Amino acid sequence: METVAEGETFARKRVMTKQWNINSHPAGLRKVRRELEAFAQSIGMAEESSNAVGLVLNEALANVIRHGYEGAHDKPIRVTAETGEKELTISIRDWAKPFDPSILKQKSNDELKPGGIGLICIRKLMDDARYERLPDGMLLTLTKKLA
Repeated sequence: METVAEGETFARKRVMTKQWNINSHPAGLRKVRRELEAFAQSIGMAEESSNAVGLVLNEALANVIRHGYEGAHDKPIRVTAETGEKELTISIRDWAKPFDPSILKQKSNDELKPGGIGLICIRKLMDDARYERLPDGMLLTLTKKLA
């Protein structure tokens, strides 16, 4: 048994963090998506799961740009990916108008109308999603188990 002095932090596994600060321009989404997928695979996530995480990131960022920033291409977005012992956590921070997904009517997976696909992806492909309203924007925290 190892002893940890009060106030010290002991980690069995090294925590890795990667952060991207981007503008709300759709042209920047592909690079962040690909880098996140590579990061997820580098920590042991299967390719299929890392591709799902990339798709969710892409859809969530598209929603921020389209709905939160109303199409503006010069607004800040911060994406952070952090490993846990058994999961990957992705945080998407924006300074857009607040959003409450609970007020939206949930779409059927069979509906072939544009829009709403991002929320379906988030609900189906991630293990957890939390939306936090902040005084000056939103924080979306997504979690995906590694195995």
